[in-house]
Amino acid sequence: MTKFSDAIGGYFPLELPRLQAHFYPNLALFSSARGAFYALVVSGKPDAVWVPRYICDAMLSPLETLQIPVKYYSLDSQLMPDSEVVPAENEWVLWGNYFGLCDVQEQKMLTRFNPRQLILDHSQAFYSPPGDCLATLYSPRKFFGVPDGGLLATSLPVDVPQTDPLVSLTRSAHLLRRLAENAESGFAAYQQAEETFTQAPSAMSQLTETLLKTIDYQQCRKARNENFQFLHQHLGRFNEAAFDNVTADGALCYPFLNRTSGLRQFLTNERIYTPSYWHDAGCRVRPSGIESDFIHHLIPLPVDQRYGIAAMEFIVEKVADFLNPSAGG
Repeated sequence: MTKFSDAIGGYFPLELPRLQAHFYPNLALFSSARGAFYALVVSGKPDAVWVPRYICDAMLSPLETLQIPVKYYSLDSQLMPDSEVVPAENEWVLWGNYFGLCDVQEQKMLTRFNPRQLILDHSQAFYSPPGDCLATLYSPRKFFGVPDGGLLATSLPVDVPQTDPLVSLTRSAHLLRRLAENAESGFAAYQQAEETFTQAPSAMSQLTETLLKTIDYQQCRKARNENFQFLHQHLGRFNEAAFDNVTADGALCYPFLNRTSGLRQFLTNERIYTPSYWHDAGCRVRPSGIESDFIHHLIPLPVDQRYGIAAMEFIVEKVADFLNPSAGG
């Protein structure tokens, strides 16, 4: 007898594009990257993990809970680990592909360290493929409008506990309010949704899994690349960050490093909202290091698929006017 997995008829769900395959169809699906990391640590049981000082506290909590020793390291000007990082046999090295702009450095990481001891954090590098190493982590909700989600590529056996199928509904209010009203009206709901994520591993919600199958990933990548290059073409002369814009492919943002005081608040007043990465790391980094510069002076300008060149022109105009007001007459 023919069987069908879903009900037929009745009321309509939210109208979505035709379902496709996941961008990474063979990865383990978690509700968050930190939950995936927790499951990985439980499975692998490292003696210690080398962790960059410039990282969000959320990635440290699984190690603290599981009482895994943390060995911090600093980054050099190329965002590579300093020379003191020498992992012992059962120690791991966690390193992030910052802003999705460090693919060249990533290849160097894979040759510098034993790949079986290396974890690549691609939370900011969705479009960079998994490395041939111990594990690669992803956080698709940093790139797309979904209520949760974390991906894990690894050969280690990991447990993916089931999750409450309704929890994603409590994390969706900001997504809908931004559509129904505006960005400001949903910000409190966004903050509340962020507070619901814990280190405990759980499966990706069915809602997120469905939404991720509706995304035109190549169009999103194309838009990000065009927006990134436009900003770099017009703002590169003001930018102190030494990223290789030629190899930028689906970057998280345009990382704009400039020491002019007040720019972030000025952009906020113009309704150009930019995140801060990561003030909670300020107590760990060296005052004179590149990490400190990023914490205090880097402004991640939006380049994502919601916007086209008109929005980028607006950003360029506002940044240039603030940095060089005399040029505007």
